[in-house]
Amino acid sequence: MIELGGQSVPPVLLVLGALALVAMAVVLIDLHRHEVKHLPKWGWALIIVLGNFPLGAIAYFVVGRRAAGDEVVDGVDVTSTQPRASEDDIGLPAPSPRRPVDISDVVVATRGLSKIYGDTAALDDVELVVPRGVTYGLIGPNGAGKTTLLSILAGLRRPTHGSVEIAVPRTSMGVLVDTPQFEPWLTAREVVDLARHLTAPELPSSRVDDVLVEVGLEQAADRRVGGFSRGMLQRLGLAGCLVGDPEILLLDEPSSALDPAGRREVLDLVGRLAHTKTVILSTHILSDVQQVADVVGVIDHGRLQFQGPLTELLARTSATYSIHVHPPAGPVLEHLRSCDWTVEVVEHAPGRIQLVVADPPEAERQIAAVLAEHGARLISFNPATDLETAFLELTT
Repeated sequence: MIELGGQSVPPVLLVLGALALVAMAVVLIDLHRHEVKHLPKWGWALIIVLGNFPLGAIAYFVVGRRAAGDEVVDGVDVTSTQPRASEDDIGLPAPSPRRPVDISDVVVATRGLSKIYGDTAALDDVELVVPRGVTYGLIGPNGAGKTTLLSILAGLRRPTHGSVEIAVPRTSMGVLVDTPQFEPWLTAREVVDLARHLTAPELPSSRVDDVLVEVGLEQAADRRVGGFSRGMLQRLGLAGCLVGDPEILLLDEPSSALDPAGRREVLDLVGRLAHTKTVILSTHILSDVQQVADVVGVIDHGRLQFQGPLTELLARTSATYSIHVHPPAGPVLEHLRSCDWTVEVVEHAPGRIQLVVADPPEAERQIAAVLAEHGARLISFNPATDLETAFLELTT
Protein backbone atom coordinates (compact mmCIF):
# COMPACT_ATOMS: atom_id res chain seq x y z
CA MET A 1 0.00 0.00 0.00
CA ILE A 2 1.03 3.59 -0.68
CA GLU A 3 0.01 6.40 1.63
CA LEU A 4 -1.65 9.26 -0.33
CA GLY A 5 -3.41 12.07 1.51
CA GLY A 6 -3.54 10.03 4.66
CA GLN A 7 -5.17 7.07 2.90
CA SER A 8 -3.74 3.83 1.64
CA VAL A 9 -3.94 3.44 -2.14
CA PRO A 10 -3.07 0.17 -3.91
CA PRO A 11 -0.11 0.66 -6.33
CA VAL A 12 -2.11 -0.86 -9.18
CA LEU A 13 -4.62 2.01 -8.97
CA LEU A 14 -1.82 4.55 -9.19
CA VAL A 15 -0.44 2.80 -12.26
CA LEU A 16 -3.85 2.68 -13.89
CA GLY A 17 -4.42 6.36 -13.11
CA ALA A 18 -1.08 7.31 -14.64
CA LEU A 19 -1.84 5.27 -17.73
CA ALA A 20 -5.24 6.95 -18.03
CA LEU A 21 -3.63 10.40 -17.86
CA VAL A 22 -1.09 9.43 -20.53
CA ALA A 23 -3.86 8.05 -22.74
CA MET A 24 -5.92 11.21 -22.26
CA ALA A 25 -2.90 13.34 -23.22
CA VAL A 26 -2.42 11.25 -26.38
CA VAL A 27 -6.09 11.73 -27.32
CA LEU A 28 -5.86 15.49 -26.72
CA ILE A 29 -2.75 15.69 -28.91
CA ASP A 30 -4.62 13.79 -31.63
CA LEU A 31 -7.52 16.24 -31.24
CA HIS A 32 -5.13 19.16 -31.72
CA ARG A 33 -3.67 17.68 -34.91
CA HIS A 34 -6.90 16.71 -36.67
CA GLU A 35 -10.03 18.46 -37.86
CA VAL A 36 -13.32 17.58 -36.16
CA LYS A 37 -17.02 17.56 -36.98
CA HIS A 38 -20.30 18.21 -35.19
CA LEU A 39 -18.61 20.18 -32.37
CA PRO A 40 -15.73 22.68 -32.10
CA LYS A 41 -12.43 21.34 -30.77
CA TRP A 42 -12.93 22.82 -27.32
CA GLY A 43 -16.24 20.95 -27.06
CA TRP A 44 -14.59 17.63 -27.81
CA ALA A 45 -11.79 18.48 -25.35
CA LEU A 46 -14.39 18.90 -22.59
CA ILE A 47 -15.99 15.58 -23.49
CA ILE A 48 -12.62 13.82 -23.43
CA VAL A 49 -11.51 15.36 -20.10
CA LEU A 50 -14.78 15.53 -18.20
CA GLY A 51 -16.45 12.47 -19.72
CA ASN A 52 -16.21 9.05 -18.14
CA PHE A 53 -12.81 8.06 -19.56
CA PRO A 54 -12.40 6.23 -21.89
CA LEU A 55 -16.00 6.75 -23.10
CA GLY A 56 -15.31 10.39 -24.02
CA ALA A 57 -12.23 9.42 -26.02
CA ILE A 58 -14.12 6.66 -27.80
CA ALA A 59 -16.93 9.10 -28.70
CA TYR A 60 -14.34 11.49 -30.15
CA PHE A 61 -12.72 8.82 -32.35
CA VAL A 62 -16.04 7.36 -33.53
CA VAL A 63 -18.14 10.51 -33.97
CA GLY A 64 -15.94 13.60 -33.85
CA ARG A 65 -12.64 12.83 -35.56
CA ARG A 66 -12.65 13.67 -39.26
CA ALA A 67 -11.06 11.25 -41.70
CA ALA A 68 -7.64 12.21 -43.04
CA GLY A 69 -8.93 12.69 -46.61
CA ASP A 70 -11.50 15.27 -45.58
CA GLU A 71 -10.91 18.97 -45.06
CA VAL A 72 -13.15 21.30 -43.14
CA VAL A 73 -12.51 24.96 -42.54
CA ASP A 74 -14.68 26.59 -39.87
CA GLY A 75 -17.53 24.20 -40.46
CA VAL A 76 -17.62 24.54 -44.24
CA ASP A 77 -17.17 21.36 -46.24
CA VAL A 78 -14.43 21.94 -48.79
CA THR A 79 -13.15 19.61 -51.47
CA SER A 80 -9.80 19.95 -53.18
CA THR A 81 -11.18 18.64 -56.44
CA GLN A 82 -13.31 20.41 -59.01
CA PRO A 83 -16.83 21.10 -57.65
CA ARG A 84 -19.46 18.71 -58.89
CA ALA A 85 -21.51 21.43 -60.52
CA SER A 86 -23.51 21.05 -63.69
CA GLU A 87 -25.43 23.49 -65.84
CA ASP A 88 -28.67 21.67 -65.06
CA ASP A 89 -28.58 21.51 -61.26
CA ILE A 90 -27.15 24.95 -60.43
CA GLY A 91 -27.67 27.12 -63.46
CA LEU A 92 -24.22 27.99 -64.67
CA PRO A 93 -23.68 31.32 -66.39
CA ALA A 94 -23.45 31.14 -70.15
CA PRO A 95 -20.23 32.21 -71.87
CA SER A 96 -19.77 35.99 -71.87
CA PRO A 97 -19.00 37.93 -75.05
CA ARG A 98 -16.63 40.13 -73.02
CA ARG A 99 -14.27 37.22 -72.49
CA PRO A 100 -14.80 33.49 -73.04
CA VAL A 101 -16.03 31.73 -69.88
CA ASP A 102 -15.41 28.01 -69.50
CA ILE A 103 -18.54 26.81 -67.72
CA SER A 104 -17.11 23.30 -67.45
CA ASP A 105 -14.35 24.48 -65.09
CA VAL A 106 -15.96 25.79 -61.90
CA VAL A 107 -13.63 26.93 -59.14
CA VAL A 108 -16.17 27.99 -56.47
CA ALA A 109 -19.70 26.69 -55.95
CA THR A 110 -22.16 26.82 -53.06
CA ARG A 111 -25.12 24.50 -52.56
CA GLY A 112 -28.17 25.55 -50.54
CA LEU A 113 -26.04 28.05 -48.61
CA SER A 114 -27.95 29.76 -45.80
CA LYS A 115 -26.92 31.85 -42.82
CA ILE A 116 -29.53 32.56 -40.13
CA TYR A 117 -29.20 35.10 -37.32
CA GLY A 118 -32.18 34.65 -35.02
CA ASP A 119 -35.23 35.44 -37.17
CA THR A 120 -33.16 37.04 -39.94
CA ALA A 121 -31.87 35.14 -42.97
CA ALA A 122 -28.66 36.89 -44.03
CA LEU A 123 -28.33 34.28 -46.80
CA ASP A 124 -31.18 32.15 -48.10
CA ASP A 125 -30.43 29.09 -50.25
CA VAL A 126 -27.66 30.72 -52.31
CA GLU A 127 -26.35 28.66 -55.25
CA LEU A 128 -23.24 30.56 -56.32
CA VAL A 129 -21.24 29.34 -59.33
CA VAL A 130 -17.90 30.93 -60.24
CA PRO A 131 -16.04 29.63 -63.33
CA ARG A 132 -12.26 29.66 -63.26
CA GLY A 133 -10.47 32.76 -64.50
CA VAL A 134 -13.40 35.20 -64.48
CA THR A 135 -14.04 38.38 -62.56
CA TYR A 136 -17.31 37.77 -60.70
CA GLY A 137 -19.02 40.98 -59.59
CA LEU A 138 -21.23 40.49 -56.53
CA ILE A 139 -23.62 43.43 -56.18
CA GLY A 140 -26.56 44.20 -53.95
CA PRO A 141 -28.03 46.81 -51.57
CA ASN A 142 -26.54 47.42 -48.14
CA GLY A 143 -27.43 44.50 -45.89
CA ALA A 144 -28.12 42.18 -48.83
CA GLY A 145 -25.65 39.54 -47.58
CA LYS A 146 -22.58 40.24 -49.74
CA THR A 147 -20.05 40.43 -46.89
CA THR A 148 -21.60 37.42 -45.15
CA LEU A 149 -21.25 35.38 -48.34
CA LEU A 150 -17.61 36.38 -48.85
CA SER A 151 -16.84 35.62 -45.19
CA ILE A 152 -18.24 32.11 -45.55
CA LEU A 153 -16.28 31.54 -48.76
CA ALA A 154 -13.14 32.66 -46.92
CA GLY A 155 -13.85 30.34 -43.99
CA LEU A 156 -14.30 33.23 -41.53
CA ARG A 157 -17.93 32.33 -40.73
CA ARG A 158 -19.90 29.12 -40.64
CA PRO A 159 -23.05 28.61 -42.69
CA THR A 160 -26.23 27.55 -40.93
CA HIS A 161 -27.04 25.20 -43.80
CA GLY A 162 -25.45 24.22 -47.08
CA SER A 163 -21.92 23.68 -48.28
CA VAL A 164 -19.07 25.37 -50.12
CA GLU A 165 -17.00 23.59 -52.74
CA ILE A 166 -13.66 25.11 -53.71
CA ALA A 167 -11.42 23.63 -56.40
CA VAL A 168 -8.16 24.94 -54.92
CA PRO A 169 -6.55 24.62 -51.48
CA ARG A 170 -7.51 27.24 -48.92
CA THR A 171 -3.88 28.40 -48.95
CA SER A 172 -4.43 29.51 -52.56
CA MET A 173 -7.08 32.08 -51.60
CA GLY A 174 -6.45 35.76 -50.85
CA VAL A 175 -9.01 37.77 -48.88
CA LEU A 176 -9.35 41.56 -48.64
CA VAL A 177 -11.85 42.65 -45.99
CA ASP A 178 -13.84 45.87 -46.28
CA THR A 179 -11.72 47.92 -43.84
CA PRO A 180 -8.33 46.21 -43.35
CA GLN A 181 -6.41 47.11 -40.18
CA PHE A 182 -2.78 46.39 -39.28
CA GLU A 183 -0.48 46.82 -36.30
CA PRO A 184 0.41 50.54 -36.41
CA TRP A 185 4.10 50.12 -35.52
CA LEU A 186 4.83 47.91 -38.54
CA THR A 187 6.01 49.35 -41.83
CA ALA A 188 4.22 48.57 -45.07
CA ARG A 189 7.08 46.33 -46.15
CA GLU A 190 6.94 44.43 -42.84
CA VAL A 191 3.17 43.92 -43.12
CA VAL A 192 3.45 42.46 -46.62
CA ASP A 193 6.51 40.38 -45.71
CA LEU A 194 4.61 38.93 -42.74
CA ALA A 195 1.80 37.97 -45.13
CA ARG A 196 4.40 36.32 -47.39
CA HIS A 197 5.81 34.29 -44.48
CA LEU A 198 2.32 33.13 -43.48
CA THR A 199 1.03 32.25 -46.95
CA ALA A 200 3.98 31.49 -49.22
CA PRO A 201 7.32 31.42 -47.34
CA GLU A 202 8.94 29.70 -50.32
CA LEU A 203 8.61 32.87 -52.41
CA PRO A 204 11.64 35.23 -52.42
CA SER A 205 11.57 38.42 -50.35
CA SER A 206 11.79 40.43 -53.57
CA ARG A 207 8.13 39.48 -54.10
CA VAL A 208 7.24 41.97 -51.34
CA ASP A 209 8.68 44.95 -53.21
CA ASP A 210 7.07 43.76 -56.44
CA VAL A 211 3.54 43.83 -55.03
CA LEU A 212 4.13 47.15 -53.24
CA VAL A 213 4.97 48.62 -56.63
CA GLU A 214 1.93 46.91 -58.14
CA VAL A 215 -0.45 48.60 -55.69
CA GLY A 216 1.32 51.96 -55.76
CA LEU A 217 2.88 51.92 -52.28
CA GLU A 218 6.57 51.71 -53.19
CA GLN A 219 7.18 55.28 -51.91
CA ALA A 220 5.62 54.39 -48.52
CA ALA A 221 7.24 50.98 -48.12
CA ASP A 222 9.25 51.98 -45.02
CA ARG A 223 6.59 54.16 -43.38
CA ARG A 224 4.76 52.90 -40.31
CA VAL A 225 1.17 52.07 -41.21
CA GLY A 226 -0.24 53.87 -38.16
CA GLY A 227 -0.18 57.06 -40.21
CA PHE A 228 -1.73 55.60 -43.35
CA SER A 229 -4.99 56.93 -44.74
CA ARG A 230 -7.90 54.55 -45.29
CA GLY A 231 -7.13 54.44 -48.99
CA MET A 232 -3.50 53.50 -48.31
CA LEU A 233 -4.63 50.78 -45.90
CA GLN A 234 -6.88 49.45 -48.65
CA ARG A 235 -3.91 49.26 -51.03
CA LEU A 236 -1.80 47.62 -48.33
CA GLY A 237 -4.49 44.99 -47.75
CA LEU A 238 -4.54 44.28 -51.47
CA ALA A 239 -0.74 43.88 -51.43
CA GLY A 240 -1.05 41.39 -48.57
CA CYS A 241 -3.54 39.39 -50.64
CA LEU A 242 -1.33 39.35 -53.72
CA VAL A 243 2.04 38.56 -52.15
CA GLY A 244 1.23 34.85 -51.82
CA ASP A 245 0.27 34.61 -55.51
CA PRO A 246 -3.21 33.14 -54.78
CA GLU A 247 -5.43 31.52 -57.40
CA ILE A 248 -8.63 33.06 -56.00
CA LEU A 249 -9.07 36.61 -54.74
CA LEU A 250 -12.03 37.62 -52.56
CA LEU A 251 -12.24 41.43 -52.56
CA ASP A 252 -14.81 43.16 -50.36
CA GLU A 253 -15.22 46.80 -51.49
CA PRO A 254 -11.60 47.15 -52.68
CA SER A 255 -12.03 50.68 -54.07
CA SER A 256 -14.55 52.19 -51.64
CA ALA A 257 -12.00 54.38 -49.83
CA LEU A 258 -9.96 55.49 -52.82
CA ASP A 259 -9.97 58.75 -54.73
CA PRO A 260 -10.85 58.63 -58.47
CA ALA A 261 -7.21 58.11 -59.50
CA GLY A 262 -6.74 55.35 -56.92
CA ARG A 263 -9.96 53.66 -57.99
CA ARG A 264 -8.79 53.71 -61.59
CA GLU A 265 -5.48 52.08 -60.62
CA VAL A 266 -7.19 49.36 -58.55
CA LEU A 267 -9.65 48.59 -61.36
CA ASP A 268 -6.80 48.37 -63.85
CA LEU A 269 -5.01 46.00 -61.48
CA VAL A 270 -8.12 43.82 -61.09
CA GLY A 271 -8.47 43.78 -64.87
CA ARG A 272 -4.89 42.54 -65.24
CA LEU A 273 -5.28 39.92 -62.51
CA ALA A 274 -8.42 38.48 -64.09
CA HIS A 275 -6.42 36.99 -66.94
CA THR A 276 -4.59 34.64 -64.56
CA LYS A 277 -6.72 34.53 -61.39
CA THR A 278 -10.34 34.15 -60.36
CA VAL A 279 -11.60 37.35 -58.72
CA ILE A 280 -14.81 37.62 -56.70
CA LEU A 281 -15.46 41.32 -56.24
CA SER A 282 -18.12 42.74 -53.93
CA THR A 283 -18.91 46.44 -54.24
CA HIS A 284 -21.71 48.98 -54.15
CA ILE A 285 -20.03 51.02 -56.91
CA LEU A 286 -21.89 49.56 -59.87
CA SER A 287 -19.83 51.37 -62.48
CA ASP A 288 -16.73 49.56 -61.18
CA VAL A 289 -18.39 46.19 -61.72
CA GLN A 290 -19.53 47.18 -65.19
CA GLN A 291 -15.93 48.03 -66.13
CA VAL A 292 -14.21 44.84 -64.95
CA ALA A 293 -16.73 42.02 -64.40
CA ASP A 294 -17.40 39.16 -66.81
CA VAL A 295 -20.09 37.54 -64.65
CA VAL A 296 -22.36 39.23 -62.12
CA GLY A 297 -24.45 38.00 -59.23
CA VAL A 298 -27.24 40.22 -57.87
CA ILE A 299 -28.09 39.47 -54.25
CA ASP A 300 -31.00 41.04 -52.41
CA HIS A 301 -32.41 40.15 -48.98
CA GLY A 302 -30.06 37.17 -48.83
CA ARG A 303 -31.27 35.60 -52.09
CA LEU A 304 -29.41 35.44 -55.39
CA GLN A 305 -31.77 37.22 -57.79
CA PHE A 306 -29.60 36.90 -60.89
CA GLN A 307 -26.40 35.12 -61.92
CA GLY A 308 -24.89 35.21 -65.36
CA PRO A 309 -22.89 37.25 -67.87
CA LEU A 310 -23.02 41.00 -67.45
CA THR A 311 -24.28 41.39 -71.01
CA GLU A 312 -27.23 39.12 -70.23
CA LEU A 313 -28.23 41.26 -67.25
CA LEU A 314 -28.04 44.44 -69.31
CA ALA A 315 -30.12 42.85 -72.07
CA ARG A 316 -32.96 42.16 -69.59
CA THR A 317 -33.62 45.85 -69.07
CA SER A 318 -35.72 48.14 -71.22
CA ALA A 319 -33.99 49.58 -74.31
CA THR A 320 -33.34 53.16 -73.26
CA TYR A 321 -31.53 55.96 -75.09
CA SER A 322 -30.37 59.40 -74.04
CA ILE A 323 -30.76 62.15 -76.66
CA HIS A 324 -29.35 65.63 -76.14
CA VAL A 325 -30.31 68.35 -78.62
CA HIS A 326 -30.22 72.15 -78.54
CA PRO A 327 -33.54 73.36 -77.09
CA PRO A 328 -36.34 73.79 -77.77
CA ALA A 329 -37.12 70.12 -78.39
CA GLY A 330 -40.94 70.31 -78.51
CA PRO A 331 -41.44 69.21 -82.16
CA VAL A 332 -39.00 66.33 -81.72
CA LEU A 333 -40.79 65.19 -78.55
CA GLU A 334 -44.20 65.21 -80.26
CA HIS A 335 -42.91 63.27 -83.25
CA LEU A 336 -41.17 60.65 -81.10
CA ARG A 337 -44.31 60.13 -78.99
CA SER A 338 -46.32 59.39 -82.13
CA CYS A 339 -43.98 56.60 -83.33
CA ASP A 340 -45.25 53.04 -82.89
CA TRP A 341 -41.83 51.82 -81.70
CA THR A 342 -41.79 54.30 -78.78
CA VAL A 343 -42.74 53.26 -75.24
CA GLU A 344 -41.92 56.46 -73.31
CA VAL A 345 -40.45 59.88 -74.06
CA VAL A 346 -39.43 62.17 -71.18
CA GLU A 347 -37.63 65.52 -71.30
CA HIS A 348 -35.71 65.71 -68.00
CA ALA A 349 -34.20 69.11 -68.82
CA PRO A 350 -34.41 71.44 -71.84
CA GLY A 351 -33.12 69.42 -74.78
CA ARG A 352 -32.29 66.34 -72.69
CA ILE A 353 -34.58 63.49 -73.73
CA GLN A 354 -34.85 59.96 -72.33
CA LEU A 355 -36.36 57.60 -74.89
CA VAL A 356 -37.60 54.09 -74.07
CA VAL A 357 -38.35 51.96 -77.14
CA ALA A 358 -39.92 48.58 -77.85
CA ASP A 359 -37.99 47.92 -81.06
CA PRO A 360 -34.35 49.07 -80.71
CA PRO A 361 -33.24 48.28 -84.30
CA GLU A 362 -36.17 50.22 -85.78
CA ALA A 363 -35.61 53.12 -83.36
CA GLU A 364 -31.94 53.35 -84.30
CA ARG A 365 -32.88 53.50 -87.98
CA GLN A 366 -35.57 56.18 -87.53
CA ILE A 367 -34.19 58.55 -84.87
CA ALA A 368 -31.75 60.27 -87.26
CA ALA A 369 -34.58 60.94 -89.73
CA VAL A 370 -36.81 62.38 -86.98
CA LEU A 371 -34.08 64.77 -85.86
CA ALA A 372 -33.30 65.80 -89.46
CA GLU A 373 -36.97 66.41 -90.29
CA HIS A 374 -37.27 69.00 -87.53
CA GLY A 375 -33.82 70.50 -88.03
CA ALA A 376 -32.75 69.53 -84.51
CA ARG A 377 -29.10 70.21 -83.66
CA LEU A 378 -27.82 66.99 -82.12
CA ILE A 379 -25.31 67.20 -79.25
CA SER A 380 -25.21 63.53 -78.22
CA PHE A 381 -27.04 60.24 -78.66
CA ASN A 382 -26.14 57.31 -76.41
CA PRO A 383 -27.66 54.12 -75.01
CA ALA A 384 -28.79 54.88 -71.46
CA THR A 385 -28.99 51.28 -70.24
CA ASP A 386 -26.24 50.69 -67.67
CA LEU A 387 -25.69 48.36 -64.74
CA GLU A 388 -27.40 50.74 -62.33
CA THR A 389 -30.56 50.74 -64.47
CA ALA A 390 -30.51 46.97 -64.75
CA PHE A 391 -29.84 46.56 -61.02
CA LEU A 392 -32.70 48.86 -59.99
CA GLU A 393 -35.14 47.15 -62.36
CA LEU A 394 -34.18 43.75 -60.96
CA THR A 395 -34.27 44.66 -57.26
CA THR A 396 -37.38 46.87 -57.29
